[in-house]
Amino acid sequence: MNADRETNLDMTHRDIALLLAEAADEAEIGIAPTQAVLRGGRRRRARRWAVATATALVIAGSSGALAVAGLPGGDGGGSREVAVAPSVSADLLKPRSTALAVGRDEGKNWSVMLELWAPPQNEKEARAQLAAMEEFGMRPDGVERASELIGRTTYFVGRAVEGAYGEIEQGAFGGKPAVVLSETAVPLEPDTDGPARLVVGRLAKYDAGVICTWQDGTTTDLRRNKHGSDGTAITSVEGSPADWFVCLAPEDTAYESVGHIVPPLPRGAQKP
Repeated sequence: MNADRETNLDMTHRDIALLLAEAADEAEIGIAPTQAVLRGGRRRRARRWAVATATALVIAGSSGALAVAGLPGGDGGGSREVAVAPSVSADLLKPRSTALAVGRDEGKNWSVMLELWAPPQNEKEARAQLAAMEEFGMRPDGVERASELIGRTTYFVGRAVEGAYGEIEQGAFGGKPAVVLSETAVPLEPDTDGPARLVVGRLAKYDAGVICTWQDGTTTDLRRNKHGSDGTAITSVEGSPADWFVCLAPEDTAYESVGHIVPPLPRGAQKP
């Protein structure tokens, strides 16, 4: 395995400062108010991702292991509160950010972040949450009315590579959905046409792990409670009915398929 793909355990304060500086781009002057709000939300989202990534890397350096840490929602540069009725819980007005994976590839730090919004229970909470999402630059696709958020846990998954940020997927969980294996494959670096090396997906909590198969015939065997040296991992996230996994293909190959690893049967049991 290429040494550059191993997790960087010597993250310095200078590295962190550079990471945060890259995320905090300057505001443009003279754009329409609606565009300004959306751009401001994206900047806050980028700063929050940068802080989460830097924090995870610091934890990794201090513990000697990959950090997959739940991190509170925040923008890393001072919070911006949304004006809502006092009865609306603050937990509904910002996402909980979790680093699903942190690694280093070809000399560049990368991370995959999950941002999870708790489910509102009524129209007032839903309206307040939708306004908060827009403040963060995170309006869900296909949501036309705030009421569509009621009872649904909304999620956004994205990756960051040296200050470049890009969404991987978004969606929502409602009620108690049946969890099946699913995955999305994208280039590691956002806004590029490179090979789909990065795979992010969900698996049932009873699955023992996943096997990511690459186009060159090699595989990555990803098990629970075992972090890969390249930053890959399986993560349980509070509020999510499914667990999450991240696989990264070796250089010069790309995603082919993903299969789940079922737990072994108890002694004496027979396959159905």
